[in-house]
Amino acid sequence: MTEFKQLLTAFERFAYGQSLHSAFVELLDWALLPFRKWDDAESQNIALEKYRTHPKAQQLVTLITLIGDLSEDFNDPIGELYMQAISNGFQGQYFTPTPICDMLAIMNLGNDTKPGQSVCDCACGSGRMLLAAAKINRHLHLYGADLDITCCKMALLNMLLNSLTGEIAYMNSLSNDFYIGYKVATVLVNGFYYPYYVEFTEPEQSYIWLHDLKGNEVNDKTFEALKSLQPINGIQGSLF
Repeated sequence: MTEFKQLLTAFERFAYGQSLHSAFVELLDWALLPFRKWDDAESQNIALEKYRTHPKAQQLVTLITLIGDLSEDFNDPIGELYMQAISNGFQGQYFTPTPICDMLAIMNLGNDTKPGQSVCDCACGSGRMLLAAAKINRHLHLYGADLDITCCKMALLNMLLNSLTGEIAYMNSLSNDFYIGYKVATVLVNGFYYPYYVEFTEPEQSYIWLHDLKGNEVNDKTFEALKSLQPINGIQGSLF
């Protein structure tokens, strides 16, 4: 608890002079930047130079270091920070408590999992259900989707901090509308598995987006899911 208070205090210092929400989104974007796979070394160096010259670079390093330390054992400090500093339960954004996630993972997966087995959470939030599954077997392929882009970035960061593999999709799981996907993988460098992600916008590249499959052939007509009678505006809790 003391360490989380340190994270909360460090975040409030980082957010000084701007809204807490905009500061949180900025924190996520900068924390994800070093993990992104670039097409060439020059693009990567340009991005990292922006990171080094950030006016609050030292505060960013402190924050990300604290988040990394608190993420040990598949914990979710970034989701906890979001609930306490940003959402305060706004629009229903209370994430499932970790012990409940652990219980559900055990009930659904048991102890008989195999490396490469797929686990999907179609409303993943900050990715706690995926982290709970990783506690049972970190070599699972983990897939998460959410209608809130901020939640998707939190889940993506949690995947990367724990060197997990799979995909996070910013999409509407009810209507099958797809916006952005993030493939998460690792590469072996000097004996260490380095996590990275690749961003894409083509739904056909996603393993979560529902493809129209009949037999072994893909039809030319795109899969059309049932539409909700009420418009969904992308704000969590709007269905209620």
